[in-house]
Amino acid sequence: MVFISIKTLILSISAAAMVTAAVAGSTSGGCADLASKKGTNITYVDVKNCYDSIPFNKAIARSTLETVTTLFDQYYISRDWATAPHLPKPFESDPVDIVAKLKKIGRTSYTSDRKFHTDIYEAIESLHDGHAAYGPYCYSAYLFGQPLNLYAPVINGKQVLQVYKDNLDRGYEDCDVIKIDGRNAMAEIKKRANVLMTSKDPNVRFNEALASMAYSQEAGTFVTIPGQFANRQSLPERPSVHYELRCPKSKRTILVDDAWVISPQGPWQFTDTDSYYKSVCLAPSSPAASSVAKRDLDAVPFRRHDEVVSKRALEEPAKDLPPPILAPAYPLATRIGVGNSTVFYQLKDHPTVGVVVIYVMAIDFAEIDFMYQSLDTLYESGVTDIIIDVVGGNGGYANVGPDIAQLFFPNKGPLDKAASMNFRVTPAIQKLSAKVFNSTDGGMSQVGNMFSVDGGGFYDASRFFDFGKNHMYSDNSLFLNTVTESHHGRKAVYTKMTSYQPHTHPTHPNVAKYPWTNNPDRLRIVTDGRCVSACANAIYFLANQYKVKSYGIGGNPGQPLSKYAYAAGAAIYIEKFQAMFAFANVTSPVKDLPYQAILGWTVAEIFAPGSKLPLEFDAARHPTDYRLNYDPVNARSREAMWSQVATAAWKK
Repeated sequence: MVFISIKTLILSISAAAMVTAAVAGSTSGGCADLASKKGTNITYVDVKNCYDSIPFNKAIARSTLETVTTLFDQYYISRDWATAPHLPKPFESDPVDIVAKLKKIGRTSYTSDRKFHTDIYEAIESLHDGHAAYGPYCYSAYLFGQPLNLYAPVINGKQVLQVYKDNLDRGYEDCDVIKIDGRNAMAEIKKRANVLMTSKDPNVRFNEALASMAYSQEAGTFVTIPGQFANRQSLPERPSVHYELRCPKSKRTILVDDAWVISPQGPWQFTDTDSYYKSVCLAPSSPAASSVAKRDLDAVPFRRHDEVVSKRALEEPAKDLPPPILAPAYPLATRIGVGNSTVFYQLKDHPTVGVVVIYVMAIDFAEIDFMYQSLDTLYESGVTDIIIDVVGGNGGYANVGPDIAQLFFPNKGPLDKAASMNFRVTPAIQKLSAKVFNSTDGGMSQVGNMFSVDGGGFYDASRFFDFGKNHMYSDNSLFLNTVTESHHGRKAVYTKMTSYQPHTHPTHPNVAKYPWTNNPDRLRIVTDGRCVSACANAIYFLANQYKVKSYGIGGNPGQPLSKYAYAAGAAIYIEKFQAMFAFANVTSPVKDLPYQAILGWTVAEIFAPGSKLPLEFDAARHPTDYRLNYDPVNARSREAMWSQVATAAWKK
C-alpha cells in the first residue's frame, strides 16, 4: 500500500524554545494603548499598533507552517479536487493547489508576524471551503463593524446597492450607495465577496457579503445580520469606509465617512505587547487553560468564516413569480411553535401554507419530537403545503440530513437516506483507528445516528456502515481495506464508500395523514445558498434525492444560485484531532500550533448516487429550480418572502 506524503519545508523545534525566543524579541508598549481602553472606545489605530507590534519569530513560523502544511497535504480530503482547472456554473472559483501555496509561503522572507499569519489565512480562504479554516486569536481578537449595513434589492427591474439599516439612526435607509472609497460601490461589494470562503458560487458569496435577516432564538424573531462587508474579524485595510449616497429625499450626493466600530471578542487580559502576546497569541500549556477564550471566540467562528454572516435576493421565471410586494405593511404569519433549532409558522394570507424555519441543524431526538408535534398542529390547522426555509441556514450535526428527510419521506428504507462518503487514510490514521475501534457509545441516546468526535471520533470504524456486508463495521477493515485514487494528477489513499449509521425514526401515528408526506409537490425549499455543512446535507436529500423544488433568493438577477454552500460530510478542528490521538495513546502526526487558533479541515466527503464527484464539487446538483429577487419589502419581511413562494408554488 502506497501513501503519498511530502517532505515538509520547515524544521521542528520545541514549544519552550519558541515561547522564550518570541517573548525575548518583543517590544513593550505597542498594545499598551489598546489595553488602557479596557474594551471601550477602541480605535483602529489602537488595534493596528498592537497587532503590528507582535514580533515575527522564525521558529514559531516554521512550526506553524509545518503543522498546517502536513494537515492540508495528508488529511484534507479535498486537496486534489480543489485543483480542478475549471468548475462549471454556478461555480466560479480558481483552481487552488493549497500545498503549493503553503510551500510558497515557506519560501517567502517575512518581517511581519501579522503578514505571515494573514497569508496562511488567505491561502486557505481561497479554497472557498467553509470547513477549511485558519484563524489565529492573535489577529482576530477584535471585531470590526460598520454602522451602515448594505443590501442589493431589485427595484423596477434593476438591481441597486442600498442601505439596509443605519445603526446610527441618521435616516440613510434605502439610500442608493453610489461609491465606496471612491470606487463603484457594487464592484467593491463583489470584490469583497470574491475572497469569502463561504462557497464556490459567487452569487452565494455575494449574499454572504450583504445584510439579511436570520431567526434569533434569544430575540424570538428575525433580526438583522450585517453581512461580511460590514462585519469583519481581520484588520480592515483602512480605519474607515467612505460612502457616497444618493437619498430619495435629497437631490445632492451625501458623503459619509464611517469609522469601524471595534469590540473585543474575548475577555482578554493584558497590559502591553508582552502580556498580549502571552495571553492572547501563544497557546497555553494545557487545553483547559484556553477553554474560556476558545468558547468566546467560537461565538463568531471561523467556521462561517472570517467574519459574521449576510444575505441577498431571489429571482424566478416570470410565469411563476408574482410582482414584488412593495406595500409598506404586510400581514404577519402565526407562530405555531419554537424549538431549539426550528420554528414553525402558518401564513395568514395563505392559511393552507405552513413554514418550517430551520435556523441551525442541531437536530436531536427531542427536536425531532417537537417537529412532529408542530407538523401535527399545522395539519390540524388545515395546512396542506409546507415551505422549508433555510435562508442563512447554519450547520450542525453532520448526519442530520437523513433525519430531516424522514420527517417528510418516511416510507423508505434507512439506506435510501444514507449518504455515501469516504475518508482520506494515512499510516497514522490506520494506527489510530486500530486503537479506537468500538471505543465510544456514539452518542446514540442523544442524537440518533449522530456521533460526537469524542474518543475515536471519525476514525472509530464501528460508527460506520459496511455496504459490502450490509451492517455496521465489526472490525477495523474500513481503514485497512483502502483504495488508491488519482484526482487531477495526484494520488491519495481513501476508504471505500461508507455511511453514518442508518437510523429509522419510530413510526409517528399521523404522518400517513399529512398531505405532504412522500409528496414533493406539496413541499418547497427557500434558500439563499448560504445553507452550510449539515444544512447542505439535509437540503441535498430533500432537493436532489426526493425532488423537492427549491427557490433561491438573492445574488445577481439572471444568474444561477446554489441551493447550498459547502456540503462535505465531516470536518474537524485540530484540538479534536489531537485529542483522538491522545485518547488512543498514539503519537500524533503533527505538533500542536504554537499560537491559539482555529484550524479546521474537511476529513470526509459525500457523493450523490452514481456521481464520481464529491457533492462539494458536483456543480450540476447545486442550482435552485427557481429564482427570486430581494426587494425592499421581502428583504425585511420573511412573511413577504414566504407569500411570494407560496403564490408561485401553489398559485394561492
